Amino acid sequence: MIVGPSHFVDSAPAMPQEAIESIDLFPTRNSQGQIHDPVDPSAALMLDAASAQKAGLLAFRFDSGRVCVAAVFPLSDDARALLGRIVVPVKLYRASARSIAHAYRRVLGEHHDVRPSSYFGETARRLGLISSRDVDSALAEQARRGGKLGQILVQHRVLTYWGVARVVASQLNLPEVNLLAQDPEKIAHEPNLSHVWALREEQFWRQARMVPIGWSGSAAVLAVEDPWQSQQAVEELERLLPSAPQVMVSGKRDIEAVLTARFHVVDMAMSRDHLATVRPEDSARKTMTRGQWVSVAVTLACVVALLVWHPSVATSVLSSLLIIMYSVTIAYRLWMIRQGTDIPDSALGSQDMVAALDERDLPIYTILVPAREEAAVLPTLTRALNALDYPKDRLDVKLLLEADDEDTIAAAKAANLPHFIDIVIVPPSEPRTKPKACNYGLQLARGEYVTIFDAEDLPEPLQLKKAIVAFRQHDDKLACVQAKLSYFNAEQNLLTRWFTAEYASWFDLFLPALYRAKLPIPLGGTSNHFRIDRLRELGGWDPYNVTEDADLGIRLYKAGYYASVIDSNTYEEANSEFVNWVRQRSRWIKGYIQTWLVHMRHPIKLYRSMGARGFWGFQMSILGTPLMFLLNPLYWFLTSLWFMTHWHVIPSLFPPGIYYLGMINLLAGNFIFTYINALGVAKRGNWELVPYTVLTPIYWSMMSLASWKALMQLITRPSHWEKTVHGLSTVPYDVTSVMGSSTQESAV
Repeated sequence: MIVGPSHFVDSAPAMPQEAIESIDLFPTRNSQGQIHDPVDPSAALMLDAASAQKAGLLAFRFDSGRVCVAAVFPLSDDARALLGRIVVPVKLYRASARSIAHAYRRVLGEHHDVRPSSYFGETARRLGLISSRDVDSALAEQARRGGKLGQILVQHRVLTYWGVARVVASQLNLPEVNLLAQDPEKIAHEPNLSHVWALREEQFWRQARMVPIGWSGSAAVLAVEDPWQSQQAVEELERLLPSAPQVMVSGKRDIEAVLTARFHVVDMAMSRDHLATVRPEDSARKTMTRGQWVSVAVTLACVVALLVWHPSVATSVLSSLLIIMYSVTIAYRLWMIRQGTDIPDSALGSQDMVAALDERDLPIYTILVPAREEAAVLPTLTRALNALDYPKDRLDVKLLLEADDEDTIAAAKAANLPHFIDIVIVPPSEPRTKPKACNYGLQLARGEYVTIFDAEDLPEPLQLKKAIVAFRQHDDKLACVQAKLSYFNAEQNLLTRWFTAEYASWFDLFLPALYRAKLPIPLGGTSNHFRIDRLRELGGWDPYNVTEDADLGIRLYKAGYYASVIDSNTYEEANSEFVNWVRQRSRWIKGYIQTWLVHMRHPIKLYRSMGARGFWGFQMSILGTPLMFLLNPLYWFLTSLWFMTHWHVIPSLFPPGIYYLGMINLLAGNFIFTYINALGVAKRGNWELVPYTVLTPIYWSMMSLASWKALMQLITRPSHWEKTVHGLSTVPYDVTSVMGSSTQESAV
């Protein structure tokens, strides 16, 4: 509604109240933590403050020659009288009394908001919580890197979260409440607060960092961590409750304790059952559907019937099919690796893009660290996270510990962890898998982006920034970026050398080639970075799939998203013991078979969702990998038997053309995969590992052993997670010592 001084009295009474637009005058905070105040103090000077407050009016903005005025009762006599004094056109809005009163406190200085960081620091100093030197140091960092002054002081370890609450309460003249001194469980389940909790879903309370804690007469009492962050949420509740709620300030740990007490049962159910409930066709809770069992039974019956009817024809047909599939897989892998050699690291971005980032605009970044029975590597984890080149006040690290893992919990509590690391206790339940723990942590995540690091990981310091550059470079269909993985103990023994060579070919050649070819990427189990809203949209990780990473890469491709690879390394501990290696490798192979079975429940539907290119790429990457390992022992045995005995039955198993194709597979295939591993380590500059790739066929025999173990376990214990033991190798004390010049690598 736009009015002028001469016609306001005549036109206003005829204007129905519903035609006047409503506005919220509370400041808002964007995803980067920057505050926008809709009130222009100079506009407020258009009206006498005392009279305007009494009438419930506030001039708050100039807009194209007009002055925008908010009113509690826009058509009251007092409002009309005051507006008649304004000599320029007026645009009238309706606003709540609380909204206008709060705006006047900001304009007139009766209460200071939390934007003037120097005032926050001065208040903290006046309360005796910090020194002037602490304030100056934090202000200098804030000027350079942005962020909230209170959080910076916490990361400097000169202020606690409770100290921040005290300062904020003092600034805003609000009462403070210590929830940890009470019983968070009792507060969370207070019967007379249940209908307040029920007004909104869990993520509303978590994002607002707010909990209801009691009643004051007819008004609900809310405890908040950051009154500015919670303001819109408080206003939303005010519209749903019979009277305006009262606000008190509490600490981060206090709020989190009540939220955990309230939602941990729901969060555990979500982490375990959400995907199986909303997308049962994408869940590995059932290894095979009834239709798949019927298909297997019919296929086996046909094979048996053919063997009975004509054994030589049956064996020739079967061997021909398998050898052709094997040959196609080898050719596909060679073609993809050849594509990967043409992709220079510089094609994945430039260092200049990372250097150009304004740290003041960096968002909150969540890091999930599942750590089961990992007490020995917690010091490594702490050093690696501290080494990340990212504002620590915007790191949201969730250390996910199983509730019955007493040793790791005790070690974590005794470790004096940085304040950006939250210990999250995951309630025990089946399945005991890493993805279930990550799903639990996902419910608590506050970041715009989220990644996973294993407890023994040493990520390159610039990795988070490189991921952000990648996301900002691409459209919003980019749901995930995968960092490269390597090992800090590559030269410990022969097994670690083979393992490192295999990883080099996979992450430096194969995955970049898949990205360039626009094919689905089976993600690695660590250092994959997601847009958190996309990850939640996809349903998180499948807790029943033991290679949840590869499965998620397929699901995001099916949903129309894609993943890319960034030129940043994360160094892990390569398995140096054979039995431990077999446990890990058999789990990976089992998960690939699981993933193939899950997504092949409806082949035609899968073909339509992925397209021809994606569908056949899925077959080659997900089915082809375990298929080669499973077939190798059979053909190695038959070949060896033929050379040793010249048994006349063996040639009859292979038609003439197929026989020669099989020999090519044996000779050329072994050479090709040896060559691929050599290419991988050469591209990384690990020339000292090239000679050991000659022994790749021995490594392949080990993978075949692990694959047959995986196939048997898929039948007996499909979702069983065989824990990989870490800490078998000495981790370099200096995290960056294994990275060489990685901090100078080109960015995404």
